[in-house]
Amino acid sequence: MADSGWDIAMRRIDEEFDLAQFVASSLVRKIAANQFRLPTADRAQFQKLPDDVIARIEQIVRDAYIEADEDVGGDISSEDVWQQALTSRRKMVADGELISEADFRQRLGVTQRRLTKLLADGNVFTMTIDDVQYYPALLADPALDRKRLQTICRVLVPAPAECRLDFLSSTRGSLGKRSPLQMLADDNDFKRLRQAAVAWAAEFSRTTVRAYKGEHEAAPDGVAPLYTASAEIDPRRPLWARASEALHLHGYEWPMGPYPDVRKFTLFVERQAAGDATSIAEACVQIVADGDYIRLRIVAAPGTALHSQSISAGKHKTVVDVAKQVIAYLLKH
Repeated sequence: MADSGWDIAMRRIDEEFDLAQFVASSLVRKIAANQFRLPTADRAQFQKLPDDVIARIEQIVRDAYIEADEDVGGDISSEDVWQQALTSRRKMVADGELISEADFRQRLGVTQRRLTKLLADGNVFTMTIDDVQYYPALLADPALDRKRLQTICRVLVPAPAECRLDFLSSTRGSLGKRSPLQMLADDNDFKRLRQAAVAWAAEFSRTTVRAYKGEHEAAPDGVAPLYTASAEIDPRRPLWARASEALHLHGYEWPMGPYPDVRKFTLFVERQAAGDATSIAEACVQIVADGDYIRLRIVAAPGTALHSQSISAGKHKTVVDVAKQVIAYLLKH
């Protein structure tokens, strides 16, 4: 299931600020319920927080609910939130924070063909306002290490453009209350930044592995899976590598065990983008454990020509043990 606006906001606030969980939770709920502004009556409760911090948290909460495409009840709707965001983006154009393609190409000193390649590779990105594409001016700032900045931009590709720009330009508690733009010059800072960017970008895509009893070509309706494991992983990583990580990370798994010894079951691998209620089916692997062998049949798996195979059963017994062994085999082959 996709993260809610509240979940996304809490995670972003935790990244940027050293706030106790109950304080952050209270702030998010009050801001979300008051048209994304902290009520005046509650400001005394959070008087230790500077006005610029409150403003930043208000923006995070608003953007999180936009990303999750949620209404928050009362008199405000998703349409109201989108309108607020559009007004903010128009102001960025007026203030020169977002610039035209012609201006961007001139500042970078590149041809149209080169700019097209930079976009395709994720080195730069655009934001669309009123059906016109604009480029963040900071991506052409001559004072910044352009090569390193473009490296970070490539890492951030799974996230929406608005979120990428926010990540680059905002200070974050996880980076010592500095912005990524302040960490491009120093080698150690850049290494730390890249690690943080990888972890942050992975939050925008979740890979899930589900196991159902019996042989299926589509996940059965109304039937609880034998086992489910999910993890936030960069969607550009190979299919079986993501499936393996989901099974081993223990980010989310249900039930907690003990797991049954099932001889015939089907694994489904799905990918879901943050804020999107629809999952993308990526693979279906039918598994039959028969004596000393495990028979596999892949019904659908993008990027692989393998359709059926038998492998040694080894000493694995439970449905989770067998699933891990099967995915490990597919990862190697």
